[in-house]
Amino acid sequence: MSASLPIALILGAGANVGASVAAAFGAKGYRVVTVSRTASPSANDEPQRLHIQADLADPESVSAVFETVRKQLGNPSVVVYNGSCAAANLANPDDPLQISLQDVLRDMNVNTFSALVAAKEAVASFAALPEENQAPRTFIFTGNAMNNLPIPALMSAGMGKSATAHMIMTAAHVYAGRGYRFYYADERKADRTPVYHAIDGEAHGEFYVALSEKEQGPWLATFVKGTGYVAFER
Repeated sequence: MSASLPIALILGAGANVGASVAAAFGAKGYRVVTVSRTASPSANDEPQRLHIQADLADPESVSAVFETVRKQLGNPSVVVYNGSCAAANLANPDDPLQISLQDVLRDMNVNTFSALVAAKEAVASFAALPEENQAPRTFIFTGNAMNNLPIPALMSAGMGKSATAHMIMTAAHVYAGRGYRFYYADERKADRTPVYHAIDGEAHGEFYVALSEKEQGPWLATFVKGTGYVAFER
């Protein structure tokens, strides 16, 4: 891998959004690092790809991922946190408060606490990049409508999305002056309704690359396939 190319770190490299986002940044000339719970030997055979195995349910594993990336490639300039899609312990929709604390803690680890560690490490990496390095310094969290939409069976996942949305909002406000960009991305249909399971990986990849190439915009990055950012009323 050429040391002069920027690095994109994709935490949560599933077959849909994660794979498409990795491909989109790879097509833009980034050295891509993917992270998932399972090994991906084929990724390490690609000339601009490194894969790291880690479980995002363990927040302490996130710093180790960044250390591996720094040692092998350098500091990433784009960090995408896509691991939250894996956190969805179901509650009784008629009595969601009876969900076990253990299930809530796991969902919060994946949705919020590991995302917080990733954001902290991203800021450290952005600050360590040389000033002459013009690569965008961008952190994107793959969210959904649950930061505003109650789905009783997925209450604990929504708790995590809401907490992380607040973190992203705060970070976007505080770090914009340093040129660091923070986004909570949420794909919608053109009529504003959530896409639910009809998530389009390629649309995410295209939109995430576009976000990374612009100055900080609205932190709540709602978007529609084929259109891009759309400012929906909450």
